[in-house]
Amino acid sequence: PVAWAAVAILAQAWHQLCSGGNPPCLHIFSIPIMLAMMRPVAWACWIVSLGYGIALHVSESAPAKRPKGEVQGEPLDKRMYFLDYMPEYNFIPCGCAKCGTTAMLNFIYSRTFGHDWPYLTDADHKDIHNVFSWWWEHKRVAQFELVWDKERQKELMDSAYSMAIIRDPMSRLISSYKSKIQCDGGPGGGDPHRAAFVMQLRALQGLGETGETCLALDDFAEALHQIHKNNDARYLNDHFLPQHLGCFYTYHPGKWTKVIEIDHQDTFKLMAERFNSTNVTLPGKHSSSTKIQVSQKAYNLLKLVTAKEYEVLGKYLSRPSPVMPGAWV
Repeated sequence: PVAWAAVAILAQAWHQLCSGGNPPCLHIFSIPIMLAMMRPVAWACWIVSLGYGIALHVSESAPAKRPKGEVQGEPLDKRMYFLDYMPEYNFIPCGCAKCGTTAMLNFIYSRTFGHDWPYLTDADHKDIHNVFSWWWEHKRVAQFELVWDKERQKELMDSAYSMAIIRDPMSRLISSYKSKIQCDGGPGGGDPHRAAFVMQLRALQGLGETGETCLALDDFAEALHQIHKNNDARYLNDHFLPQHLGCFYTYHPGKWTKVIEIDHQDTFKLMAERFNSTNVTLPGKHSSSTKIQVSQKAYNLLKLVTAKEYEVLGKYLSRPSPVMPGAWV
């Protein structure tokens, strides 16, 4: 009786300590139970179960494999995000970082679920851009489908309503700089991962570890220019990746149903129509009031860096760029 009472107590401790579902933990804490039982069959089952648990844990922790047929050297954000399809609405939304995607996804979320995005603080640890997470599910049904198959991508681009959100290229890079790289804190005190952004830029530039945790605008523009000269722009973080290497890498703007700026008067009206809605109430703004002055050097370098983007997107931009030498933007 004493032995079996000990088994019961240990079993309860096992359940409490391992309720997080960590397979190795789950099985290691079952050792005392096996010792108490001293049954060969129990030991055999435990060994098999432990092996399976560890294998499962390792497989779930391993990086996801690339789909077959993926082209090496494709832009990073293109590999990750293209093509996001909403089957219920036959809708393909796309946009680059710092083009207004937070506003776009807020709008889509509110029209899909009937209320605004509820996770408003960093403590929630929920990113609205992670559209394949459970918090984008409605009645346990995913709202987005990630389409890798090239033939199906083509079929959907020919039949679905596709909308790509764009932004003036130089304005976008300045905005990304202020948010991710700027030395004096930038909007909201700066990104907590700023040093990592700087390290990646310097590495792509070919400088290696410099110890810098922020950059002046001229240095940022110079780094981008060198990365483009090295033909490594496709490896840039999605906040700095040229727009023609994102939504338009596979399909030129002319293949999209609509290519439009987030602040265009028709953007949310057109988007609302996809959800059979006439409500064009805009979500809260996600922008910075911080302004910096653009030097002649920074302007010249950014103009070179964005030349291809203007060539591809120029006809879809509604107004000239506000980024000029001496301008505060």
